[in-house]
Parts: sequence; C-alpha cells; structure tokens
Amino acid sequence: MTFLKFGGAWTQQKLTILRAYLDAYTTALKNRRFTLIYVDGFAGAGSYADLSDDYAEFHEFRKGSTRIALEIADKPFDKLIFIEKDAAAAESLLVLTNEYRERWIEVVPGDANVKVPEFCRGMGDFDRAVVFLDPYATEVSWSTVEAIAASQKIDCWILFPLMAVTRMMPTDKEPDEAEAGHLDRIFGGDYWRQSYQNSPQRSLWDDEPRRERALGSRQIADRYRERLRTVFYKVAPTSRTLTNSRNVPLFELFFAASNPTGAPIAIQIADHIMNHL
Repeated sequence: MTFLKFGGAWTQQKLTILRAYLDAYTTALKNRRFTLIYVDGFAGAGSYADLSDDYAEFHEFRKGSTRIALEIADKPFDKLIFIEKDAAAAESLLVLTNEYRERWIEVVPGDANVKVPEFCRGMGDFDRAVVFLDPYATEVSWSTVEAIAASQKIDCWILFPLMAVTRMMPTDKEPDEAEAGHLDRIFGGDYWRQSYQNSPQRSLWDDEPRRERALGSRQIADRYRERLRTVFYKVAPTSRTLTNSRNVPLFELFFAASNPTGAPIAIQIADHIMNHL
C-alpha cells in the first residue's frame, strides 16, 4: 500500500478540524432528504506518515482524510468521491472500496482542477456536499474555487499553501513574470498585487517607484480570505494557521460556504471548531 511521505502535528490539526466538521455537518442534515456527498480533491493514498519524530523507526502511519470521512458514523455520507492525480496513490485508494464494500465510493484518477468543476456542474437539486481541497503545494486554481462557490450546494475547506505563496512574493519587489502568472492562477487575477505598495524610498536611478510589501505572511492570508469573500456566500472569519516544528507558517486552513440557506449555521459550526480545537 502507498503512503504519503510527510506529515506531523500540523497534519493532525487539520484532520482533527475536518473530522469535527464532517461529524457536525452530517448530524445537522441527517433528517433532511438531501444526498450527502464528500469530495476529496487531493485524496492521497488514504494514510500518511507522521514525521514529527526524528527517528524513522518510530514513524507512525495515520488515517488520512479519506478514512476519516468514511468513519463518520452518526449519519454516514451517502457518496464519497476521492480524486487523486498520482496513479500509485489512486490505485492505493481502491483498497478502501474493498474494505467498505457496503459504501458508495468512487475513486477518480485525474486533476482536481478538472474533476471538481465537473462534479459541481453535475450536482442534482437535492445534492449537498463538503469538498476538501488539500493540495500538496499550489495546485488549486481559482477557477476550481469559483466552480465550488457557484454551485450554491457546497461547503468547502481549503488548505491555502501560505509558505509557498509567500516565497513567490518577494518583499522588495514584485514577482517576475513567471511567478506572477502562477499567482494570477491561484488568486484568479492580479488581486495579490494589492499586497504591494510604492516604496517611500526612491533613488535618482529609479525610473519608477520600487514596489514592496510588508514582511511576513499574515497579509497574504488575509488577502486570500478577502478574495474568497468575493465568490462565496459566507467565509468563516476564523482560519487556522498551520505551522511546522519551528513555528513557521506552512498553510492557512479556510472554510467557506456557498449555500445561502445553510451558510450561517455552517459558518457558526466551522468557526467554533477552529476556535476551540
């Protein structure tokens, strides 16, 4: 069986939050006649290696998001869709279909930026879903986020690659053309440029004012939250910064809800979980 080769305390944090929300979500809707669907856009292989211990022989393999979703018991999901681009990991996910033969599980090989919008377009009137976007780096395109928001039937957890994006945005100048293109894809345009301002310091040799942004990554995370608010009905005011063992921010976990009726309670639940777990 294939396992992801990374993980640690921050990984367990996000999965603890996800588990709590999925349990609350299915319980809240268990007496409604909706078909409840869980979609994992970057499903991995079903388990991950906890690398928080420096000694390889003590590494522990733990349940990933797919197994956590399958274990929700009060009101199990009616359908579970696991999307994974890596062929070996996708093959490993098929083990779950054998372990849970009584469940409706679909393993979808392919790019989440293609498969998630396809799922959104195919949702029925009585379908409701939670989509978990947990990329390895900067894979999530804004067009995928827009498709989720436009469905008006999906609650979405998004793991934003804060460290990777911060590295793409120098503090003393704007990114080069190639990096700017990547940022445009992530933010859905040049919205990220609002993090930059003209430098108050300008030499006689500068043809144009130099552009700079504040140190750190907090402003970048806030900028992405603001961007989410332009397309989702509601976005949780609280997010969770996930850090490594040296307390360096790696990811920012956001929650957004697209359904006008369900969004207020969904945001309340997600915000409570992120503030108390």
